[in-house]
Amino acid sequence: MAIISCPFCGQRISDKSPQCSGCNQDLSNLSAEKLESLARDKRLSKSQSLMNHGMLSMLLFLGGFGSIYWFSPAQGSLQQIAFMGLSAVGFCWYIITRIRIMLLKKGRK
Repeated sequence: MAIISCPFCGQRISDKSPQCSGCNQDLSNLSAEKLESLARDKRLSKSQSLMNHGMLSMLLFLGGFGSIYWFSPAQGSLQQIAFMGLSAVGFCWYIITRIRIMLLKKGRK
């Protein structure tokens, strides 16, 4: 008896159980093609989610960076610190998201 992940919800279950105890999906009549299709759909959904995160992080970075030049806050003011913080958070979030996308694509092979 092996422990596998449910293809629908990801909960760890026995490979002999006829249905998942987490989502109550029937697992007895799943073919290899259906399992592959479910895995492909899950990867696609994860990829789209990461692309959305990348776009939001880029908007956050550009919003903070653009605000510094648009509003020209005084050196050391709270506004300047907030705009630079937004830029830094957006940039770091973008880099982390790009790394996660690369790891997802690398694991696809």
